[in-house]
Amino acid sequence: MLSYYVLAPFISILLFVLYYIIGKKGNITDSPVGRSSHKNSTITGAGIVFTVSFLAVNILCNTGLPLSFFLGLILLATISFIDDIKFVKHSVRFVFQILGLILLVTQISIKGDFSDQIPVLIAGVLFGIGVLNGFNFIDGINGMLGLNTLVILVSLIYLNENLVNPSTLEAMPFTSSIALYSITASVIVFLFLNYRTKAVLFMGDVGSISLGFIVLFFIYQLISKTGNLSYLLLFSVIGIDSGLTVIYKLIQKENIFIPHRDFLFKKLVHIGRYGHVRISSIYALTQLAINALVILLPFNKTLSAQVSVIFILVFIQCFLYINTRNKLTKQRIWSIRKPISDKKKLPKKDNFTTQMKDNQ
Repeated sequence: MLSYYVLAPFISILLFVLYYIIGKKGNITDSPVGRSSHKNSTITGAGIVFTVSFLAVNILCNTGLPLSFFLGLILLATISFIDDIKFVKHSVRFVFQILGLILLVTQISIKGDFSDQIPVLIAGVLFGIGVLNGFNFIDGINGMLGLNTLVILVSLIYLNENLVNPSTLEAMPFTSSIALYSITASVIVFLFLNYRTKAVLFMGDVGSISLGFIVLFFIYQLISKTGNLSYLLLFSVIGIDSGLTVIYKLIQKENIFIPHRDFLFKKLVHIGRYGHVRISSIYALTQLAINALVILLPFNKTLSAQVSVIFILVFIQCFLYINTRNKLTKQRIWSIRKPISDKKKLPKKDNFTTQMKDNQ
């Protein structure tokens, strides 16, 4: 038992140090551009450590997770890491995402015959595409994705250790505790290097996509085991910000793949002038509060109750998103109008000053 508690963080620390050296020598950096939320060139792509460390611990400890899941993870991590170094077309990445998700969903236990499973599998892939890109979009400021993912993983660890079958009152774990702990250890180590005013490392697309894929697998396992759809709320904060922002961009007929500052968390940083660490903490604490509420609810609810819980909590989050976004938009408009009004006053002042000088 003690072995993997020591093994997972040890491997992660070793790999992050090694990657820092390689990234610095190889100049694998993310340089700030016009729409960036950081000001300094920072080593990126460090999220490859999540995949390598996760695979190493799972192989050494023989967790028994399906091979196709690992193949899907390797597939997505590889194309994403290449994209961190050299741009890869969105269409190519999209194809890899579909292939990886097909490998993932086919390993999820689904009740019913094959004809009943097909629409569920298709829905699982489509939803997974949204989750992967949501994780990727939300990775925009220091500590944001890492801290929120940590909250999700801690929630999953708690559920894995405390779920009880109501019929037999026996423990009902939904996945390998070693697998959950190994990726959690990697995220904690990464946060020491990223959850700060000036980050040492960025996880890059390889990190965000890999974390999204791993978390999605655990969530699917949890829902498959319990039949409780309300566990989708365990990563709803990420979903609401990324999802509503994408919808907003599509309504405006703008390209969602071009870097921008339209996500609410970025507006809070650039318009609200809040620090990265503060906004990341607020998001994580919000997700923690939602997860605590979901976990405290009886798990054997009816489908109608599950849908009702999802609707209520999603509605509240959407309301807060829209309300906060509108306030920031008004603040932005005011900040633009004020300098213009000040400039209009300047010529009058200058003319008056000139006339006074002439009179003298």
